[in-house]
Amino acid sequence: MADVYELLDNGGQLLTFTAGGEYYGFYILDVADIIEMPAFTVIPTAPPYVLGLMNHRGKAVPVMDLRLRLGLPKGDYDDRSCVIVIEVNTMQCGLAVDRVSDVENITTDMIARSPVDTGLVKGFVIRDGRPRIAILDPESVART
Repeated sequence: MADVYELLDNGGQLLTFTAGGEYYGFYILDVADIIEMPAFTVIPTAPPYVLGLMNHRGKAVPVMDLRLRLGLPKGDYDDRSCVIVIEVNTMQCGLAVDRVSDVENITTDMIARSPVDTGLVKGFVIRDGRPRIAILDPESVART
């Protein structure tokens, strides 16, 4: 697992995607896989943002609705929606997103750190004429 602060301090590649009409990104070194929307096994006692468990390469991996995890309104998924599998320490977590956009090279001069260090968002990519991208901390997002 990479550290999101490595990206904030040095720049690097960012996997960008959308959820609820907003742009987000994970440091590419935190991303283990991108897969089509799988079948889920529902966990009755899980928080509302946990969709359930999926089988990913023989492991039971929890899948969260990223919109709900971020406090955004629930939405419908379509054929372009997918699950981004992130790795936190040795554990994996799937995050259902509206669509994956791109892998972008980010330099430190494009990054504005979040003023709140304890939140899910650690910084923002700001470029002229393009939508702002919130850089997510995988460890904070995966924590239930």
